[in-house]
Amino acid sequence: MTTQTLHISKGAFKMESINNISTNTLTNEYCIKQKDKKDIICNKCYSFTTLNFRKSMVALLENNSKLLSNSIIEWDNLPRIFDLYFRFDSHGELINITNLENYVNIAKKNPKTTFTLWSKRFDIIKKFFDNNKKPSNLILIYSNPTLNNPLKKIPKYFDKTFNNVVKLSYKNYFNQHTMFFQKNEITKEMKTKIKNDYETYKNNFDKDNNINCFQKCKDCLVCYTFNNVTTIIEKAK
Repeated sequence: MTTQTLHISKGAFKMESINNISTNTLTNEYCIKQKDKKDIICNKCYSFTTLNFRKSMVALLENNSKLLSNSIIEWDNLPRIFDLYFRFDSHGELINITNLENYVNIAKKNPKTTFTLWSKRFDIIKKFFDNNKKPSNLILIYSNPTLNNPLKKIPKYFDKTFNNVVKLSYKNYFNQHTMFFQKNEITKEMKTKIKNDYETYKNNFDKDNNINCFQKCKDCLVCYTFNNVTTIIEKAK
């Protein structure tokens, strides 16, 4: 049964103190299609894993999905937000334009709060904002699905890009550096060099990849404020 009240989730763990309105990843057609694709961040989706263990949360997020995507919510029924910073879709992804319009209206109703929305749905964002003005208190972050390929160019209407890089395991690093050799061609000296090179690679990984997302959101706020940092890079687990 769908209730008429949007559920607000409390921020936890990395997102401690950053509350959010989210939708149900498990029934989002876009998310379902993306999660089994190799070499993209969706393949490592924390939301699918989390929601499969938190059944009580699924019903609340599914109610949000239906409320946000089925029709435009009446102004008086939009929530009042009293936080300085707030997130849309800690779980889930934009479902359709109606979903986005409801988020925009929530931002408009709460001008003293800065809202941030992460999305891979450039198609929905472009279609809506080609004909509508973005509220000044809404930050749009393009969630880059590809791994190890930080985007410097920001897609139209977005304010920042969020990117993930993955550190190779020693086994994968070794295989990558010996893929063109026969097993009997890999000498002891070669193995030692690869091992030493891997230690250098591992120790310098964060610096070499310009990782700037490594602490709790409330202690950073780069994603929740307008600033000169437009390329955000996190080390995926």
